[in-house]
Amino acid sequence: MKTRGKYSYQTRVGIAMLVLVMVFTFCPIAYMAFAQNKSIHLHFKKAKKDKVDFKFKMIHNLMIIPVFINGSDTLHFILDTGVSHTMITSLKGSEGTSFNFAREIDLFGLGSGREVKAYHSFGNVIELPGVIGFNQNVIILKEDFDYLSQGLGTTINGLMGYDVFDSFTVAIDYDSKKITLYNPEYFHDKQREKIMKKSESIKMEISRRKPYINATIIDDNNHTIDANLLVDSGASSAVSLFQSSDSNIEIPDNSMHSFIGVGLSGDIYGYIGRAKRMMIGSYRFKKPLVTYPEETSVQISDYENDRNGSVGADILNRFDVVFDYHNGEMLIRPNSNFNNDFKYNLSGIDVTTPIPDFPLFEITKIRKGSPAWIAGLEEGDQIMTINGLETSEFTLSNIIQMLQSRAGKKLTVGIRREEQNFSAKFTLEDPIK
Repeated sequence: MKTRGKYSYQTRVGIAMLVLVMVFTFCPIAYMAFAQNKSIHLHFKKAKKDKVDFKFKMIHNLMIIPVFINGSDTLHFILDTGVSHTMITSLKGSEGTSFNFAREIDLFGLGSGREVKAYHSFGNVIELPGVIGFNQNVIILKEDFDYLSQGLGTTINGLMGYDVFDSFTVAIDYDSKKITLYNPEYFHDKQREKIMKKSESIKMEISRRKPYINATIIDDNNHTIDANLLVDSGASSAVSLFQSSDSNIEIPDNSMHSFIGVGLSGDIYGYIGRAKRMMIGSYRFKKPLVTYPEETSVQISDYENDRNGSVGADILNRFDVVFDYHNGEMLIRPNSNFNNDFKYNLSGIDVTTPIPDFPLFEITKIRKGSPAWIAGLEEGDQIMTINGLETSEFTLSNIIQMLQSRAGKKLTVGIRREEQNFSAKFTLEDPIK
């Protein structure tokens, strides 16, 4: 990979997790430096094609799609409306992938750590099933950001967002795990009216390559928050609110302080609580989970000073969703997930896979005072069994589902710590119900 010069950009890039929440924003300087020619889009490989559909894999509410860059083998990307530029986070497992002309840049990520080195590569060929784009910009982290793969339990190579949503009208069927990419003109002329018979249109503003909608949130003190929210399909949680953005946003009394994620520059902590209600259009949600990142971890860019937070995939996956950037609307229709409870990890431990796609599960964070902490578990412990079942037969998603199943569930966990094996018993508790 060739490098041509070094540039420094005040760029904020982050990943905060209830399981996983992503924010990827550029300040005006970086935005101007990376702005693509509007004529450079992804397009269908076959002439006169009006739509293409393909399956995605869903982990922790996130959509994992196949991507090919410069003729590479299959790369695994998160399709993320919160991402303004295509980013390579890790090339493990695909080290032979090549990139075109590049220059070194500095990124400043969420979290309390250092700046992150990266490359801006341009003139690349990007392919999705049935789709291709030339002269594409890609940002490549100089050092692999392994937490994405470890946190999802499978290899993740990068994030992709605006370049897809600006090129097509994108329909997402969370039930069947299918994405349909439409020619925007064809969709508006031939499909929109049919879909609108069972859907509701939500006004969506595209600003700095990202989508925003308005929603109403009622907190547990009956305060009404008219919130401007980033629509973030790369956030596995339901809602995130920035306390400093509105005097009406208060952290609920019945909330808990917790580790909520990892940014490119370090760990992110904050509070997890529940709102009383949330409304998007005519649809209402009872007791949605809300995260409140600490101010030291999240700084809102000047051009986002009217943003109050994000709405994530734990809301979006309750609908069939159509993103129409060209007409500034999001079409939503409830699916089979609509009435599901909003769940979170009740054990107090965060579990990752040091080796993605391999059944080795390690405790990486533990909340003081939680059931698992009281039972004596520690960071670095390996989970070998849960209720007598060998974890070698599990995926990371299986384990997380067990840790957030229901309050009152009793767990007996087999642990390996260094050279010792032992078991610990605890009962799941919901401190913010």
